[in-house]
Amino acid sequence: MSLNQVGRQLNYVLPASYDSVPQAFRSDKSSKPIPCVLQTVNVPAMSGNQSAGGSSVIQLACGASAGLIMNPYLRYKVQFTGGANSAQWKFKGSAHCATSCINRISTYANSVQIDNISNAWDVYDTLLAHSTSSTWLANDAKLMLGADVAFTNAAAPGSAAMVFCAPLIGLLGSQSAFPAYLVNGTLQLQIDWQPSVVAMYEDAGTAAGYTGVTISDVQLVYDKVMPETAFVDQVRSQMMSGQKYVLSYTNYSSTNQSLGVGAANPSFNYGLNVSSLNGLLITHRLSDCLADVTANQANSSSNKLTALQLSLDGRLVSTVSLNSVDAPAVCFAESQKAIGRIFDASLSDPITVANTSANTNQSTYNTAWFFAGVSCNRVNEGLAFQGSPCSVASIQATYTGGAAAITAYYLFISSFQLLIDATGSVELIR
Repeated sequence: MSLNQVGRQLNYVLPASYDSVPQAFRSDKSSKPIPCVLQTVNVPAMSGNQSAGGSSVIQLACGASAGLIMNPYLRYKVQFTGGANSAQWKFKGSAHCATSCINRISTYANSVQIDNISNAWDVYDTLLAHSTSSTWLANDAKLMLGADVAFTNAAAPGSAAMVFCAPLIGLLGSQSAFPAYLVNGTLQLQIDWQPSVVAMYEDAGTAAGYTGVTISDVQLVYDKVMPETAFVDQVRSQMMSGQKYVLSYTNYSSTNQSLGVGAANPSFNYGLNVSSLNGLLITHRLSDCLADVTANQANSSSNKLTALQLSLDGRLVSTVSLNSVDAPAVCFAESQKAIGRIFDASLSDPITVANTSANTNQSTYNTAWFFAGVSCNRVNEGLAFQGSPCSVASIQATYTGGAAAITAYYLFISSFQLLIDATGSVELIR
């Protein structure tokens, strides 16, 4: 049972009775979808070509003629310059995807900031590595994102210009279509690119030695759906009576902490002020790698994490021992719960065991695909706001014998809702 309270009197209902998708769009419950017109459009960035540290801004006008935005993705072209002839290189990260070029993603609806995803490259890398399938990474992502591809320069002084398509996360990454026709104002997407070239790639063979990068042809591509006038009029009529259009989505908040060699018991406090924290994910990157292009150093490693505890406003969430050295299986299982699954046969992380006769800590989980996590979900019905309320999150970790200076990235996953009223104004519920 769940509590339904947005735009109506408080009452308890069965979760299956409500859905974020309008009734007319659910083909399993209606004979056919409402009449509508589909057009795939692309909106180019206003700011032109960018180099490392630059920003690309995309704006599109909302209103009656904007329709609904479905299946959006970011298209952009990457070309490194100043490299050596016949050099080999990969994009950085465990998944080695072109999303390593993105430093921050900010989304604004009607001048209200909806998303502010810092360390977007790490967020993408974590989600691609553990929320997709190994076959998808090995096939589809190779073409769309250059996943784990060792590119070879044909000739100096740089690489070829390559086009990539990156899925969006946050508001526009929701499974529900964004009702741009109800918003009064503009929808703005700002992509801040990595501040340095070495943060984007690593050497995979002969030293590439890139000194510059050009990000060009940045576009937002999406399917524009224009419903029939009768449907739009009915929605607006309901909103004029005081009801609000509710769009639920997942918010990602990322921060990081530098840990030097021998940091045995670091702690970290972070102000969240959210009513539904779904979980925490942690990755580790070698600090030297963030400013270096040494091959195979951009993966996430456990660095011998032997304990991890998360407290929400002083309350300990889990008493399970998260020891990546002695029990990596437990650490991995709890991490999967934080992103909504634990025993799901439809997805498979790209983790292998290097030697089946040895302890499982020899697997690539601890050396290349490491992530740790704590789930904060209180129910398993897939409802909005099913997580735990949190004002301040406190993290306490223990490293036993960690031999490297690392930067720990903390990813907080929360449930947000965007409310749109009859005037087209938006309100963020967090």
